[in-house]
Amino acid sequence: MRLINCSKLTEWAILCCLFTVLMGCNSITSSNQDRLIARAENHYLYRSDIERNFESFASEADSLVKVGDFINNWARQKLLYEKSLINLPQEKISELTHLVDAYQNSLFINAYREFVLKSTMDTLTTQSLIGTFYEENKQNFLLKEPIYRLRYVSFPLDNVDRREITRRFKRYDTQDVKFLDSLSFQFSNYFLSDSIWLNQIEVRERLGHLDQQQQDRFLKSPNYFEVKDSLVLYLFQLAGRLDRGNVAPISYVENTISNIVFNQRKLEFLRSFDIDILQDAIKTKKFEKY
Repeated sequence: MRLINCSKLTEWAILCCLFTVLMGCNSITSSNQDRLIARAENHYLYRSDIERNFESFASEADSLVKVGDFINNWARQKLLYEKSLINLPQEKISELTHLVDAYQNSLFINAYREFVLKSTMDTLTTQSLIGTFYEENKQNFLLKEPIYRLRYVSFPLDNVDRREITRRFKRYDTQDVKFLDSLSFQFSNYFLSDSIWLNQIEVRERLGHLDQQQQDRFLKSPNYFEVKDSLVLYLFQLAGRLDRGNVAPISYVENTISNIVFNQRKLEFLRSFDIDILQDAIKTKKFEKY
């Protein structure tokens, strides 16, 4: 009979016990004491440490392998760390300790700044700031390509409201907008937000039912355009066009300006924040020079 390696058998038994413990985690309330899973010198691995790294397993065998590898890797790192403290020169340990401290400080400081910034983010960029920036920098927002405002609808040719839809689509006053919106469930496709400026790529995507020649003709000047096939009627209206070289409308560049203003205000805020931290520490005697 072939002899079984005792160390392998012991390791397998430990993993089986560990799997049993992990599988029973869901039935244990949070008030129970965290289970100790492994020790490597003065470092301890608990059940909660493993739970944070594993959400689920494909099978029992999968869990045994993954958890076993995790424990071994954890132990290897801790043991190597302890060995490094013993065998590395003291100058090297001091140098690395300084780097670790600096990195830790940087992580906490940046996280705190972002936390404070996030809580005041809404006040950093306002509509008035965006408007002021736009008025002062209009020449920086000249269009490099034409932009357009348009609307369109498509619906079956046999729609009983065809004439009324067409009439209201052309006129398009406040009541017409409400009327068309109420019938939107009848449209196979539609875009009625003709206050939104679109670039050439966005427009071409929306005019997919027109061939290249029809698109070019439609986009030359504000006009009404109608196309139909055997089943569907397509209505298009070009509501506005601005050519290359014109100043872009504020609505078209609002997001860009918002990002610029926010980043400017962010830098100002962080500079002021750092100064205030120091001044406050001096006032409260938390910082003193000797």
